[in-house]
Amino acid sequence: MGVIVELIGLELPLVGPGDDLVASILEAAKKIGGLKKDDVLVVASKVMATAGGELEELSKVRPSRRAKALAKRSDLPPEFVEIIIHEADEILGVSKGAILTIKNGVLSANAGADRSNVPDGFVALIPSRPDSEAGKIRQEISKRAGVKVGVIVADSNVKPLRMGTVGQAIGFAGIEPVVDYRGQLDVHGKPLRITFQAIADQLATAAQVVMGEGGERIPVVVARGVKKISTENPKFSPKIAPSKDLYSGMLKFGGEI
Repeated sequence: MGVIVELIGLELPLVGPGDDLVASILEAAKKIGGLKKDDVLVVASKVMATAGGELEELSKVRPSRRAKALAKRSDLPPEFVEIIIHEADEILGVSKGAILTIKNGVLSANAGADRSNVPDGFVALIPSRPDSEAGKIRQEISKRAGVKVGVIVADSNVKPLRMGTVGQAIGFAGIEPVVDYRGQLDVHGKPLRITFQAIADQLATAAQVVMGEGGERIPVVVARGVKKISTENPKFSPKIAPSKDLYSGMLKFGGEI
């Protein structure tokens, strides 16, 4: 029998600013017999941002000239664009309905700011320190439930030349996010030279199948049965410098817009 990995969605009550997210997770996990050692929790960045109060109220934002100019090019509200400008580390391009940015070393639309699945008039931001926040959830679960799990903070992303969203790990704790296959043999006995498996991103995408993108209210997925990625000291980061990226070496970016 091959390896079996289970993806178990946890339906949580509607989470608001200041709510105890860990308590909600542990209560929901009772329906599946509780959490087990080496489970990996994939937590939607939106619910983490909401519980942490990382929301912006559009009516309180005063758009700058730059925001108004980019709003015309993108067909986005100027107030929303102002938030994107503030959140982005770099703005790379503009298209109808989206602004391409780099945020915390990750290529993303609109710096991860999102108006869906939040109260009307508000925008959810990417958690400011996703690795740290993942670590806090992991520590609290260990403290309250006596079990060590891995945690992935996941956000939706769009890949070039592909329709639809996939999941992406923007933060993690307690797991090795990238598995090094270099030196191992392929099915024909040839050694692999450059292969890394982006296991955290793969789990984030798999979990998104269960989470959905609408009103499913499943912001946390338990990945159970994932082998050999639990660790206290990960060796790798899924982020790489633009100079080492496959695409950026072939594309010319025009600099900050």
